[in-house]
Amino acid sequence: MSKSTSLLSKAIMVEKEVELPTTTGTVTGPSVGAGTLVLAAGVELIDAMDSADYDVTVTDGTTTFMAATAVDSGSAGDFAFGTQTQGIVAAADTIDVTGTATASPAATVTARVWAIVVDVNEATAGADEVDRDQLA
Repeated sequence: MSKSTSLLSKAIMVEKEVELPTTTGTVTGPSVGAGTLVLAAGVELIDAMDSADYDVTVTDGTTTFMAATAVDSGSAGDFAFGTQTQGIVAAADTIDVTGTATASPAATVTARVWAIVVDVNEATAGADEVDRDQLA
């Protein structure tokens, strides 16, 4: 029996608003489950970045989904979408943003870390096994 379209995994966006570190450091981003494929990831500046030299990286600590990308003197609403690497998150984890400041910003900068993800675990229920089929 074929799988029902409603049982197949779909790409979704996960996101979390974070305060970027004023020096080099990592902040926790959105949570993802085991067996999640990260298709793309990035950062949106909510506040303007007044640092003349600040890079952001998006990673789960194992895979760097977005390589270090400059957000120097970025404006509110700017997106950082640098070199991308797709990867599977093997165990439940978070997708974090690492800031590297050669010139620290004068104030805290709020950003949104986001990722487009798909659960690639096996769909375990066939179309004849879902509740709605049993209710008829």
